[in-house]
Amino acid sequence: MTVRSQPLAGGIAFITGGARGLGNAVAVSFAKDGATGIALVDIQDEQTFLEGRTAVEKYNCKCITIRADVTKEEEVERAVRTAVAAFGRIDYAANFAGIAGPFGKTWETDYDAWNRPQQINAGGTFLCMKHQLKQMMKQDPIKGENGRVSQRGSIVNCASINSMLSVAGARSYTASKHAVVGMTKAAALEAREHGIRVNAVSPGFIMTQLLGNDLAAAVASGKIESPWKPQEERQGRKASPDEIGDVVVLLSTPRMSLVNGHNLVIDGGFSINGGNN
Repeated sequence: MTVRSQPLAGGIAFITGGARGLGNAVAVSFAKDGATGIALVDIQDEQTFLEGRTAVEKYNCKCITIRADVTKEEEVERAVRTAVAAFGRIDYAANFAGIAGPFGKTWETDYDAWNRPQQINAGGTFLCMKHQLKQMMKQDPIKGENGRVSQRGSIVNCASINSMLSVAGARSYTASKHAVVGMTKAAALEAREHGIRVNAVSPGFIMTQLLGNDLAAAVASGKIESPWKPQEERQGRKASPDEIGDVVVLLSTPRMSLVNGHNLVIDGGFSINGGNN
């Protein structure tokens, strides 16, 4: 009998929204767990890309950055081609590009503003899955443990506890994350015959720079009251981005070979806390 000794996530990871925030936390977790190459896909500036890449390279992992808008199919397709040209394949994909706003009442929200999160959070996830799956279907499976079903690839999409619940003022974000979970389930059933698993994660309340900026602007404008402190209390404690990253890595690996089409909640018990305490 042999004790497991190989890296948990040896292989190549492709991460959208990967230059900062939760996406970068996912990338760092992959690097810590033995990924040999990581592609950070984002629309950020050079300084943000540099900071994100540096955080990954601390763990002796080769990292490339690719600027691409996930709402534009030709850019998503190019990003996948670029990653494959650099690394030969994509073993793990994590789709974390997204936005939070707009916040405000339904009857006060402009349609175009409402639709923007649908285009990025839902539409972007669809386009990324489409081209990630096309690549994964062409490549050889990852060599796994004896007797274990082989895995040709794994995709983890970023949903949210708003994929199950909601809060007043967040109808656009909520709709987009419900869509992410629905697409995840359909893609999981379509891809399983090709040895590819598709899952989602639903983080709870984790403060990131992007969310903090959007939330502060909405509170300052009077569109919503700040919900953060009571929501963190319901969650039980503050959470950190690396806790999300580690879950994504574990969910991606062949050790989770029977987990498919699942939306894994990462919220410290927030969503089951009927007592709200």
